[in-house]
Amino acid sequence: MDTGKFLEIVDILERDYDSWDAPAKRFEDGYERTPYTILCSTLLSFRSRDEQTLASAKRLFSLAKDPEKMVTFDVEEIREKIYPIGLHHSKARSILSVSIELLERFGGEVPRDYDSLVSIRGIGPKTANIVLENAFGEDVVAVDTHLHRICNLWGYIDTSNPAESQEILMRKVPIERRKGLNRLLVSFGQTICRPSRPLCEECPVSHLCPIDAIEDDG
Repeated sequence: MDTGKFLEIVDILERDYDSWDAPAKRFEDGYERTPYTILCSTLLSFRSRDEQTLASAKRLFSLAKDPEKMVTFDVEEIREKIYPIGLHHSKARSILSVSIELLERFGGEVPRDYDSLVSIRGIGPKTANIVLENAFGEDVVAVDTHLHRICNLWGYIDTSNPAESQEILMRKVPIERRKGLNRLLVSFGQTICRPSRPLCEECPVSHLCPIDAIEDDG
């Protein structure tokens, strides 16, 4: 699939976006969104369903919404708030560690450049780009499992992991079309192009899907 066809599909999906009841969309007004709360909710999201992440984030932010207050609690208090999310022990430690580093190195502010973000222990490329896009409106591609899966399914990329997908998509997708791509394709992957039992009969881009064409030929 070339970039022209990929962007044609994206245009169609953007027109349908408002009609999808996707868990990922609930983050848009699920809590007070600041660079710090967006960063913390992203740290919580690792290997967790969006519904569970949002519930844990709301409980966490009832405790603290900024690093100054977060560091007044110990790991166990943070863990109790985010439980029963998966990996709650390590996520609590990461949230506290990141909060301390933000205070010590960045005056309590979340940095808005990629290199500074990934220099913080516990923040990787995916988290950094999600924060840059959602907190600061930067034109980047943040790649999660849905975006990685769907772009490979369509044959737009051929990669083995989300990190590799992010690197290639940042080269292939025009800068003015990067923002919102993760949100769009995650929601599409949660509602229509699901990893199991996809709703191909309801898909607005089935006529452009290479998989659909292959199945028809078979």
